[in-house]
Amino acid sequence: MRIHILPWAVLAVLQASDIARAAEPVAPAGELLSPMLRASVFVHDLEESLKLYRDILGLRVRVARTLEGKPVNRVLGTRGKTVSLAILQSGDTLSGNVGLFSYGDGTQPPPAPNEVRTGDVAFVFITNDIHGIYTRVKAAGFTIVSPPMVLFPSDDPGNDSLEMLFFDRDGVAINLIQRPANQKDAD
Repeated sequence: MRIHILPWAVLAVLQASDIARAAEPVAPAGELLSPMLRASVFVHDLEESLKLYRDILGLRVRVARTLEGKPVNRVLGTRGKTVSLAILQSGDTLSGNVGLFSYGDGTQPPPAPNEVRTGDVAFVFITNDIHGIYTRVKAAGFTIVSPPMVLFPSDDPGNDSLEMLFFDRDGVAINLIQRPANQKDAD
């Protein structure tokens, strides 16, 4: 019985991949590139990074797997490495996802900086709970550059967006923006 199920399981995975590819962004007419499919970052510890991106920020794991072999090493420019990855998303869109990749070699990340520097990468997300995320990020000990604040004041103070910036454990800046329509009463 298992022999008959296996081809159907492989077919279902291939069909799911085709469906996912069909939902990917495409390069609009006259453009060379699509909107960004995903930004990926190589992290020191995948499970530790998932505690932020999945557990605190609420992104859903869409793909999680381990890759090894010559083709993977050729793409990454490495030799004999195995890479674990998780691709995370919000909602049903396949654009703007976050990829976390780790060699799992046990090295520790350098301390997170306390300011954004030339060459740094920042992930920017819109949120509807900037104060709640700030509280959880602070409690988890992440380096916070700025708590929720108004960056661009308007003539109508009740119509201002809030922004905050902090670093993940690998020094990637996370910029959160809460638009006025999504403001909750601040405690």
